[in-house]
Amino acid sequence: MLVALAVKSSSSPRRRAGRALQVVTAVTAAVLPAIAGASPWEPRPEIQLPDDGRTAQKVELVDINADGWVDIVFANSKGEGVSGSNANAEVNQVLVNDQGTGFTELGGIFTDPDNAWVIKAGDIDADGDADLVVGVSFSSPSFVLINDEGTFTREDLVDSASASIGDLELGDVDNDGDLDIFASDWGDAAQHGFIDDPGGPLRLWLNNGDGTFANGDAQLMMGMELLAAWSFDVELVDINNDYALDAMISTRGDADPARVLLNDGQGNFSNHPVPALQPMNTKNINVAFTPMDFDGDGAVDVITLQDGGLSQCMGDPPVCARRNSLLLNDGSGGFTIPMAYWGPGDNPGRNDFDAASLDFNNDAKPDFVITGTSINNTVNSRLLLNDGAKFTVAPAPLDSAFPAVAQLNDTVGLMFADFDHDRREDVAVAQRDAALSNHALFGRDDPDDGIAEDDTPPRIYDDNIGSKLGTLLFFGQHAGFEARVNDYKTPSHWHDYLFDATLTGLKLTGDGAALTTHGRRLPYMEFALGLGDPQELVTMADDDPKKFIAPSIWFGEALWRVGFTVPYNGSKTDTLTWQYCAIDAAANRVCVGPFTVELGIDPESCGDGTVQEWETCDDDSPLCVMCENTCGDGMCEMPAENSTNCPEDCGPCDGVCGTADDPMCPDDCPDTDSDSGAVCGDGTCDDGEVCPEDCGETAGECNGVCEPTGGETCPEDCLCGDGVCGPGEDATLCPEDCPGETATDSDGQCPDGGAPGADGQCQLDDDGCGCVADGQGTRGLWGSLLLLGVFGVRRSRKRA
Repeated sequence: MLVALAVKSSSSPRRRAGRALQVVTAVTAAVLPAIAGASPWEPRPEIQLPDDGRTAQKVELVDINADGWVDIVFANSKGEGVSGSNANAEVNQVLVNDQGTGFTELGGIFTDPDNAWVIKAGDIDADGDADLVVGVSFSSPSFVLINDEGTFTREDLVDSASASIGDLELGDVDNDGDLDIFASDWGDAAQHGFIDDPGGPLRLWLNNGDGTFANGDAQLMMGMELLAAWSFDVELVDINNDYALDAMISTRGDADPARVLLNDGQGNFSNHPVPALQPMNTKNINVAFTPMDFDGDGAVDVITLQDGGLSQCMGDPPVCARRNSLLLNDGSGGFTIPMAYWGPGDNPGRNDFDAASLDFNNDAKPDFVITGTSINNTVNSRLLLNDGAKFTVAPAPLDSAFPAVAQLNDTVGLMFADFDHDRREDVAVAQRDAALSNHALFGRDDPDDGIAEDDTPPRIYDDNIGSKLGTLLFFGQHAGFEARVNDYKTPSHWHDYLFDATLTGLKLTGDGAALTTHGRRLPYMEFALGLGDPQELVTMADDDPKKFIAPSIWFGEALWRVGFTVPYNGSKTDTLTWQYCAIDAAANRVCVGPFTVELGIDPESCGDGTVQEWETCDDDSPLCVMCENTCGDGMCEMPAENSTNCPEDCGPCDGVCGTADDPMCPDDCPDTDSDSGAVCGDGTCDDGEVCPEDCGETAGECNGVCEPTGGETCPEDCLCGDGVCGPGEDATLCPEDCPGETATDSDGQCPDGGAPGADGQCQLDDDGCGCVADGQGTRGLWGSLLLLGVFGVRRSRKRA
């Protein structure tokens, strides 16, 4: 289904509102003649691109509406030199793929003509869908079209109105997580350069993170090294394997070689002279670069076009064509040209303008197609096969990549993708001639001379990727790494990878989890916690609830960045088993791993003021020890804990002195002398101690005998004031009931030698209730009767 898109122009922050768009009906172009068995890529009469006389300068591929079908974008302009003006301006094109049955021009995204020489697609505002960056020549502003759910908003690039942009590239050059723009400026000299042409300055725009840009030219070097004359190609590529995007800039100046700039990782560039790119003849010509690891050593090599020296002059008047070059990288950004890799018979002089790589024969080695403008009807589009040690032109009839017909004589750009989902690479070609049409050519399904179905998975380049997470990670830590992954294709795109309609239903995590509007299964890290056997991850289904999937984010060339937060699984020690995988558009999958990393708690995380999942507290309170709350562990840890600040461990207090909670409940026994050193329960009743275990009665266990402290804990045993000197009462405990009476000794004898009375106490009177002590006088009869009558009644009541 065709998704409606909208566009609007604004120099202010973008708004969501937008007008409905018109869909432009495709115009049928002249059908290329059918040439059976003539080339691996051929036209289909029923699928023609709209043709209305526009001149294409470059082609870009992107799934603009995220429907799983790759669309085509053409940058159109017929300006040729410094005379370029509005009269040369043309409207650019977005051709939407009708699910493999054709292409329809989508109106409204580009409504105004301009002199665009390049359009690149990328996620500029980090929302997961494709935006467009347009480089405009002849002193008109270049601009960004921000895609917001199908509505496109224009933002002009600051300080770009005076520039003539020949080419640009996207990449995160300053390592801040968003895509920046590196561009070449033609200046104001003749198009193809001339003697002493100084060229124009290189340009850098740094992304603010929201799709707006600031001028970053100050991070480029100064002086003549900043100039490049009539550059048709800019590439951001990591040439020294430090995961920082360096820059390669083609030139057509007389004395200036192509530029190579090294990036320090923060977007500061310095000149990096490459001897292999020095002029090999009287005039330096360098048209384009195709970066790819052609010899399989893990370092990016480069095919350069038209800088290999003169080879022959053809025609009348003669046109002198140039060879191309292969620059082999030593891994540190040093290049050499191996003469044996590409012989003269396979590298004739041609007027080549573009080359794109792919694995044509499924041998896990990148092959490529070169194309350009034909000289005297020579074959201008050739397929070259790579065996890892040399390039050779494919055997006939595969040698002519595209039909050798006049309708394809001015091809200046090409790009590969599977347009019809038949697992074969197709190609879009741009022609720099208003009289010639752009075309979509399809991989021919022929068992002998056609293109085999893609059955080779992508390549994950870093052999040391297993060590990138180390051996120990901490819960809550942000971890990740960078990797180089491609499907043997230059350039590298989102649509090189599987369109997965189930993607959002998986257990996505990490920095790329929210950036999946494109629907592509970009290279990803998958992992699980606590596996007994690492091989469990290899066979685990993608929708297994134990499996996490962390998608990568593209940041330039074929470089990917994956980042995630280490999850906590409830255990303070654990393991994380992981592998890094990629699935191409033809569903071929490759993984590196599995690897296992130990997980633990970061000792530095305690005290940072944030309560992590594995912490119960993170402060300096008495109850927080090593970020663990001691309250609630079932132990009353005094003096830090008490019934007030931790009743679950130390209470609640019952308000009664003499129970087991007294040590943690000071308010239950307010008379306790905290300074006496008394310890309740040690078997000794210390002075001032209030402790039933050591000093007498225990609440709830009254025995009818008045014991020390019994008046407080057992008042029914110690009825002082009832007039009766009862058991356990004496002159000390109850002086009002037992004046002058004393308790017996431990042997039951009175201390004065008398015998105890019936109440067990030694008395002064002989009232029948005790003995008469010597020298103590006599109680009167009426007093005895009074005591017997009155207090006897009370005691009788008590007994009752």
